[in-house]
Amino acid sequence: MSNTPEPVLSAPTLFSRHSTNYQPNFFTESRQEFTEMEKNIVTLVINQIGHMALKGEIKPDTNLRFHIPFAELTTKRYDQVANAAETLQLKRISYRNDKTQKFHFIVPFPSIKSEIVDGKKVIELTMFADVVPHFAQLGKRYTKYECDIMLSLSSVYAKRMFDIVSMYQCRGQYRFTYQVDLLMDILNCPEGYTFNDFKKNALWVAQRQLQEKAGINLDWIPTKKVGKNIVELEFSVKTTLQLAVEGIRQDQETVNKMSINEAVITAWQLMKNYKLKNWQKDLIASEHNLLEIFFRVNSELASGLRQDIKNPTAYLVKSLGIDQLKAPKTKTKPKTDLSTPSLFPLGPTVRTETSQSINAILDSLGLT
Repeated sequence: MSNTPEPVLSAPTLFSRHSTNYQPNFFTESRQEFTEMEKNIVTLVINQIGHMALKGEIKPDTNLRFHIPFAELTTKRYDQVANAAETLQLKRISYRNDKTQKFHFIVPFPSIKSEIVDGKKVIELTMFADVVPHFAQLGKRYTKYECDIMLSLSSVYAKRMFDIVSMYQCRGQYRFTYQVDLLMDILNCPEGYTFNDFKKNALWVAQRQLQEKAGINLDWIPTKKVGKNIVELEFSVKTTLQLAVEGIRQDQETVNKMSINEAVITAWQLMKNYKLKNWQKDLIASEHNLLEIFFRVNSELASGLRQDIKNPTAYLVKSLGIDQLKAPKTKTKPKTDLSTPSLFPLGPTVRTETSQSINAILDSLGLT
């Protein structure tokens, strides 16, 4: 007869949703059989257990119980939550490495039931003590991501790629490589999936949702083939902020290569996108320091670096320091020296209030 004590059952954790999730990389790279709703339930469990681990609140040899409010998962279709809870109890996570001849198959939640707590309907999930470390041992490296973003993703493939991308971002890595068959296994793709199936139903869907919901731009290129079959992919990840900074840098490089005459004419083209007064345009075009500021601010607006600006014209004018100036009393407008033949037609001034990058202007004129 074993003398090993039975694990005790902790009191259910009081649910308090945190903005950030923390999970072990083992869990991130495991094969998970969850549906979208099941994954959302697990995401909220991780939301609780990760913070318990950070605070040192997890006791050894102790089963854990979690109360997840139905309202955190849906406001209408309670039957969907009940159905997901029923199937989640049978699902597992697994890790298998044939090279090292190691594998581990885990059923995380042996007991799932509904309860009423403080007048609210909740899901009560029990996790056995020997399973807890696979969700709670963060170690030196772990995956961190925003809980709301994960819950907003409607595809389980997008959720899983968000897991993986977040893991590499936590390491400061924005390029990583996966064997296609391994990644398809991690993402729990159906048996018999071709690469085209994988690309269409998993990668493209994940790419679109990560861009829309998380501001993450995910691209990939084949790096290895066996015959005609693609067997390895290299992924590259850039955030919206990184793309914006790159766009600004490219614009600056373009401006630096221009003559003063080309820069002035390009500025006139870009100023069509703002509701500037004629005297303001003349002032910007005639003063070198204002021209430099104009190009920089326009690039920031066009690249999306300044996303919360409701009135681009007002922001531009204030950034230029001319918001307190008034139109000159003289009727004679300052003249800009345009005697040198220009590569850029002036064209009519049209107010659009839409920022454009310098390279976009050059593209529209067919000069790139």
